[in-house]
Amino acid sequence: MTLKLDAIQSLAEVARTALPLGVNAIFVDEDGILAVSQPPRPSKLKFFAEELYFNVAVSPDDGSSQCQIWADLGFVPYTVESPERRSRVTTILRATQGLPRARFAVENGQKILLVADFRIPGSVTAEQLIFEAVLLIQEARPYLRLLAEFMPPPPKVGAVSGARRAANRSAHPVEPSSSATKS
Repeated sequence: MTLKLDAIQSLAEVARTALPLGVNAIFVDEDGILAVSQPPRPSKLKFFAEELYFNVAVSPDDGSSQCQIWADLGFVPYTVESPERRSRVTTILRATQGLPRARFAVENGQKILLVADFRIPGSVTAEQLIFEAVLLIQEARPYLRLLAEFMPPPPKVGAVSGARRAANRSAHPVEPSSSATKS
């Protein structure tokens, strides 16, 4: 019993010195005791917003944290498919070049990515990460909506697409059909 009390007391002391806690700072050590990693360990996260899967990577580095947020937006339409759609998409992408936070990048395979890189002094807290993600989405939202008009939607991922369908059903009630079965 004293071992557990000693572990709790040492964890409380570590936690007081490590506040605020950075993302991925708490872990279970070899003895099964909660511990705080200082600096926090690198971490990767995902979240879903604006019909897109966003990826986050946080890497502590020399008293600060390097963070990246990115999302796969799909592919630039081929000219053969629709020269007009391709032209509109490239025009929208050119218009994004002066944005302070969001970068729309086109890879060699014509895949469009939304990317944000930033450095935060010290350890990144969950609040800071959410704040940066919200700023990125707010800045990119008008362009994302314009691009969605001219691009096919990105590939759906199992659980997220199921959640999206369920949300759409609850947002748009289904009208009873006139050919209801009689029981």
